[in-house]
Amino acid sequence: MKTLESIWIGIAIALTNATQARLTGLPIGVGEVMILMWLIFLLRRILISKYHFMTSIVRINFWFWLFAFTSLSLGLLIAEFTGLKASGVERDFLAFFLMLLISIGLSLSKHFYAETEKIILYFLSFSLSFLFIVFLFPLKLPITLWYGGVRFTGWAENPNQLALLLSLVPFLILHLLSQENNILRIWYLLLITICFVLGIATGSDALLVAWIAGFGTLIYLAILKLFIYLFNRNLKTFKKNIYQKISGIFFVTTSLIIINIIYLVNASSSANLYDKDPQASERVILWKHGIAAILHSPLFGLGPGAHSGEVGPFLNFEAHNTFIDWGASTGIIGLIAYISLLTWIAWNAWQQKYIFLFVAVISLAGFSTFHYVLRHPVFWFYLQVIMTLSQKSSKTFHPILMTSFNPHL
Repeated sequence: MKTLESIWIGIAIALTNATQARLTGLPIGVGEVMILMWLIFLLRRILISKYHFMTSIVRINFWFWLFAFTSLSLGLLIAEFTGLKASGVERDFLAFFLMLLISIGLSLSKHFYAETEKIILYFLSFSLSFLFIVFLFPLKLPITLWYGGVRFTGWAENPNQLALLLSLVPFLILHLLSQENNILRIWYLLLITICFVLGIATGSDALLVAWIAGFGTLIYLAILKLFIYLFNRNLKTFKKNIYQKISGIFFVTTSLIIINIIYLVNASSSANLYDKDPQASERVILWKHGIAAILHSPLFGLGPGAHSGEVGPFLNFEAHNTFIDWGASTGIIGLIAYISLLTWIAWNAWQQKYIFLFVAVISLAGFSTFHYVLRHPVFWFYLQVIMTLSQKSSKTFHPILMTSFNPHL
């Protein structure tokens, strides 16, 4: 029964990315229906057992969504009052409510906590295997496998949705490979290879930026660790304050260099995406007008919907940037909540010395600068996975943690 539930969750999350398989006119598909069925099962289990798996993850999710829906509701009232109500309000509200259910449900589930690694394995194995098969051997499926004939989109409506699924695969697998006595190393290495092949085929600049940010951070941390080791080993006679100052200067300098490189990659990518104007990309224009929309209601935003535009704000275009789109919908309150959530997740991974999970958050944040990802179940699944893995012991993953875990932490 436990294995069946793990397989069900893994396949359900994977199928939420299969947006081409949705029924015409409906915002949900097979994956979302499977998730809702599991959530009903989870609620029934909690009511019968009367067990409340209350953790810091549940509380973090609760507070984030409380601030989110408060800002969304107040922002919608402001938009109605000022005549700036956007299109897609109902769709966004429904999507965010579903994301609330998914994130809270996964964090409440004892099974998800105990079987996180297995669920990741089933999720990755099912999605990457299927996508690689249809990539190599195009079948007569009722879906379009190539977007514009040049970008692999698989079962998603556009290749960027598939790119979101692929964005964290290398870092999650590297984390699993870093654990002791892993008998699936060859399979995981094969999945990483498949991920890179499919990722290149999507032609997604956002995915490229996400991977550059992630692997660039890994290389940077490795160089910094080597520098500190050599510096501490060979210059022990230096005074402590001098050592700290030099280390601090090195850290700040290299940080600025890496940030500048990532910025240049972002600028280069955005200039090439949808490059209709040689002077400025459409993406940058949408970002500019999205920021202009935020300034009309900076505290609570203007509620759900698309608030940017090609020639000005409020023309029912999204900015294709999670920070800007979310800021336009929820204002500074919602934006602080979102940044705080990412920071908390990254900090917990760092505290547990889970470098690959820490880097995964950076990679996901990098990807989100090019797309609005908060309506995608895969995004919230990834966040819950990182949070859950970071809560586990760095030495062992035994199920006994479920009985010894203190719910009052």
